[in-house]
Amino acid sequence: MRGAFAALRDGFSLPARPPWSYGVLCGTAVALPLGLGALAGAPHVGAIVALGAYYTAFGDTYGQPYGERAKTLFRAVPLVMLGFWVGAVLALSPWVAVAGIGLVAAMGAQWKVIGTPPVLAAISGFYAGLPPGLGPALQMGLGGVLFCALALALWPLRRLHPLKRALSQAAAAMADMLDGLAVPEEEWTELREEGSRALEAATTAIAAFNSSEESDRSPDRYADTLARIFHESVALRSLRAQTIEAGVEQQGLDEAVGKLSRALRESAEQESVVAVPGALAAVADFAERVTALRGRASPVQMALLGQVRRCMDRIAVAVRSVALRSSEGVRVPARLPQLTWRTPSFEGGIAHAARVGVAVAVSMALLVNVHDHFGRWMVFTVLIGLRPTYGDTFDRVVLRVAGTIVGSTAAAFLLAAVPGQGTLVAVVWIFAMLGFALREVSYAYWSTFATPLALMLMDFSIQLNWNAAGARVALTVAGGVLAVLAARLLWPRGEAGKVCDLVVDLLREHARMVRTLVDRDLDRLPDRTEAAGQAAEKLSESLDTLEKEPGGQAPEELRQAVTDARRLRDDTILLAAVMRGAPEGTDATVAILDAVADRMEAVAEAVRQDKAPPEADELDAGLADMASRVDTLVEEAEGGQAASVRRELRHAVAAHPALRTLTADALRLTDDVTR
Repeated sequence: MRGAFAALRDGFSLPARPPWSYGVLCGTAVALPLGLGALAGAPHVGAIVALGAYYTAFGDTYGQPYGERAKTLFRAVPLVMLGFWVGAVLALSPWVAVAGIGLVAAMGAQWKVIGTPPVLAAISGFYAGLPPGLGPALQMGLGGVLFCALALALWPLRRLHPLKRALSQAAAAMADMLDGLAVPEEEWTELREEGSRALEAATTAIAAFNSSEESDRSPDRYADTLARIFHESVALRSLRAQTIEAGVEQQGLDEAVGKLSRALRESAEQESVVAVPGALAAVADFAERVTALRGRASPVQMALLGQVRRCMDRIAVAVRSVALRSSEGVRVPARLPQLTWRTPSFEGGIAHAARVGVAVAVSMALLVNVHDHFGRWMVFTVLIGLRPTYGDTFDRVVLRVAGTIVGSTAAAFLLAAVPGQGTLVAVVWIFAMLGFALREVSYAYWSTFATPLALMLMDFSIQLNWNAAGARVALTVAGGVLAVLAARLLWPRGEAGKVCDLVVDLLREHARMVRTLVDRDLDRLPDRTEAAGQAAEKLSESLDTLEKEPGGQAPEELRQAVTDARRLRDDTILLAAVMRGAPEGTDATVAILDAVADRMEAVAEAVRQDKAPPEADELDAGLADMASRVDTLVEEAEGGQAASVRRELRHAVAAHPALRTLTADALRLTDDVTR
């Protein structure tokens, strides 16, 4: 019960501002053919056209670049037409339709290129009671074309708007990170993750434009500069903490960082460079203060302040570059979208697709003798409510049932108070506008408005009275129960078998990241860090999924491993900042980093083969103790070349203090995954 209340509380919250203009567009696309059909005396035709617009909008990807949206919509329209026609043909033999639509549902769940709208169209075609001709399918396609025309009408004028918005949001996220250098660890972790997601979204938006432009106004250059700010911010936070521990006065550091943050935020929001000169002056003033301390501060303090100054210089240059590019605007050559078709594969397993197909087929079989418009609501709820995990399915069903009750009650009340087709068209417009706008931020509100909207479109000639609303609510509840049972009984577990491979990937990607420092290939470090972060994110998502399975529980050690992996990435970024522009490191530095990478790779192989991890040799024992006593590495070394490497270790640690934390976090990570 508490889980249901929690799902309702979270589901009916609004974490962001809904895109109301998009809601108006969708409402117009759905209500316009409905109203025209009523005026022309052909309400059934208008309803089918409106339903085509609704299903096409259902599959739209709002917020994505127009080219990506166009490809999605151009695929969706013929698939929706085909789905409706297939459903009408299968209606001639209901028991064949049970298997046929179940198969279509499984295909939609397995392959994103098909998705949910064609399956909904197939179910609608089965229950529509229309002859299996091309006319209704073409009418539904007309509705899809209408939505495409409205959704893409501003493409020539707003072609770069999604890209600029993604880059602006990424720049604002980097400014938030600069503002959060002094916040507690938990808040910093959240800011860092938001920054990483914003950079990933910007990179995805750029990739959608297939840009190969190499000029300074290229969006790739913009994103690379933001990535440098991300890395330098991570390094600066650690260096700032070290200066505080060493008893060094900040010398105006926070003020300079604040001005850099304001300049970056202003460039993102206003495309202005006005604040940049003041930020650069603040950074120069900080550098002068650091120089003035020479002779009064200890060598260790001056070394730390020197690292902070170099880090600030790099951030200042990057902020200036971002501001200039924002004021000039990014440039991407105009291209038509390339329609491609990827061969469907069964990568990732077919358990969920099979679960959806069986559940949809069972729901249709239970209602095979109730071949009218009532039966579709149970099938719809099963299809839309069933998620890959039991926990997600339960939450989705609770929200859908609650939304259906609220929305159907509201719609029935409005139509009972002011009956007539004019009222129905107005209610459809309002529900479509609210539903599609709120869908982007809340599934619960989407269910509240989308469910009665769909039933009004499908049953345009039937007044939505209290009896009709009650019947649909009852069938929705029955479909929700069936969806929950399917998620609980049909292959409910399976994530645990994926965890081992994900742990191996986590260790190997982080080992590759560390080896980037060995090769001093610092330009490739952002890519290696991103790959390591993606491996950690996949493991974290897998652990979340595992906890949503019946009786599933994620090992706490692996949760800690994800945290330690993030710290290791931060350590690597800090060490790269220290190494950047510095002379070549000693053999001892290379030996340390090689040993860390070797250890992670060895543990990864042991985890893959389900064997005990290799015992720590003398070098590993020394690395584990390195954070507290560097001298033990020399004392424990054996003769020969290995001993000479260990003798140089003290000098390496003195030159690169960040090695201590990196080593400790790396070995802690390997311990986490082998407990």
